[in-house]
Amino acid sequence: MKRVAICACAMLAVALKLPAYAQVGKGLSGAHWNLNIIGVPKDKSVPKMTDSNRHVIFVPLQSGSDVTRQVKIYYVRGDAFRVLDGNATDDNEATIQVPYELCGDLTAGCEELLSFDVYAVGLGKPKGAAIVQAECTYSIDTVPPDTTCTDTLLMSSFEVARTNDGSNKPKQVNITDVFRATGCLDVNGSDTCDSGDLQFSNIWVFNIPQLVDYFWDYDNNGLKLMQVRFYETTSGSIGTVG
Repeated sequence: MKRVAICACAMLAVALKLPAYAQVGKGLSGAHWNLNIIGVPKDKSVPKMTDSNRHVIFVPLQSGSDVTRQVKIYYVRGDAFRVLDGNATDDNEATIQVPYELCGDLTAGCEELLSFDVYAVGLGKPKGAAIVQAECTYSIDTVPPDTTCTDTLLMSSFEVARTNDGSNKPKQVNITDVFRATGCLDVNGSDTCDSGDLQFSNIWVFNIPQLVDYFWDYDNNGLKLMQVRFYETTSGSIGTVG
């Protein structure tokens, strides 16, 4: 299983110089980082694809519960966007590195940390669709105790299809909230959100220190290309409950 260890130390994201691309989808333009998730009918023979300049991940054209393979796309923290493993056709896994910014003083709290607005659009012919379920885990229980990491995400699943908005342009989907989380971590073990616990709201999920895993279950049903765009912004708050 291809996994990348997450450094436990605080790391501030470096200033990003994101390239500009031609507009894809109505209203999408400006500096951003671009990711292309390409569905292919045959597995790629190259075991690892680590050329991040290509901004590409290859996935099976058909996957999910209706076939004998399940695809996972892992997101891990780092100093910049990079494709660390661009081939999900060899072992059904791929890995992307994303920037983050940890709060310097959780007891005082932080607001408007580094974040991204994220959009996806389906491209290519014939028409197809991909269904994504975001999954994640923390190193500390959430409260209430039966709350899962997925439940803290503002949006845990979405679908991108090769459709248009009536103007013959690809229809974009705002998937920002699948990367944002609101909740409380039970640091003191009291089973309630009280003094000493970590509380966060609308935070870029990678800015939560106790995050262990974040990945997509990618169920592809014939979508040739999902293009994902990350636009740098700031959002959310995080801190220790007083």
